[in-house]
Amino acid sequence: MRKPALVLAVLAATLLMAPAISQDRVKPSPKELVEESAKKVKELQKERIATLKQMLDVNSRLQERGLASSEEVVEARLLLLKAELNAAEKESRRITLYKDIVDVLKGYEKFAEERLRTAGGTEAPILKAKARRLEAEIHLEQAKAK
Repeated sequence: MRKPALVLAVLAATLLMAPAISQDRVKPSPKELVEESAKKVKELQKERIATLKQMLDVNSRLQERGLASSEEVVEARLLLLKAELNAAEKESRRITLYKDIVDVLKGYEKFAEERLRTAGGTEAPILKAKARRLEAEIHLEQAKAK
């Protein structure tokens, strides 16, 4: 019977002599977590914008060589503008980006109309471009109203 008591005594002594777990490891505050998350989002937004700029550049060069369509270039440009819009911190910058989006879509609308006249096809691309342009104009007007 002395053995179990001796084992318990050794265990108790070991636990008492072991260094206490540091209480210095404090969980980050909710504010710190939000700040850390916001910083990560900004980094990801910058990386996304840089990637979309590369994509636009590649598509533009491919279009010059006849290897990419105008639609691909327009889509790349719109993706870039929307990414910049999501990253914009000032309302004045958002308004400028909405204007740019409207301009790109107006240009594409004209391109689609010209293509319909010269190459045939349907009105579907024109209507799609117009609907997207109108959506952008709505967002522009809402941004101006803020």
